[in-house]
Amino acid sequence: MKIVEIGHIYELDHIDGVGHERLMFVNREKGSEHPGTQTQEVLRALIDRTQHCDRCLRWEGNDRIIYHLRMALVLHEERALERKVEKGKLRPELVETSGEDGHFLLEHHL
Repeated sequence: MKIVEIGHIYELDHIDGVGHERLMFVNREKGSEHPGTQTQEVLRALIDRTQHCDRCLRWEGNDRIIYHLRMALVLHEERALERKVEKGKLRPELVETSGEDGHFLLEHHL
């Protein structure tokens, strides 16, 4: 892995073959803005990749990897929600709740 732009652009080594893949994160810092992905999107890809690899060759350790990747994703989203509340863009008291458990109503995807 080579850092091209600290915190934003990385070159990832190929395993089989020659070359690199460029991983570029969005940069919203004034004066150096550019498009890119978010850490959350990379975590989603890593979860899918780990599930795929587990289907190819089952290993129970993959369950722990997926759990921790999901928790990392939840923590990133927690940070985003906190910032939205702090900026007045989200009022959690107005978020619809489930009659089943009283918590925020989220669509359930399996």
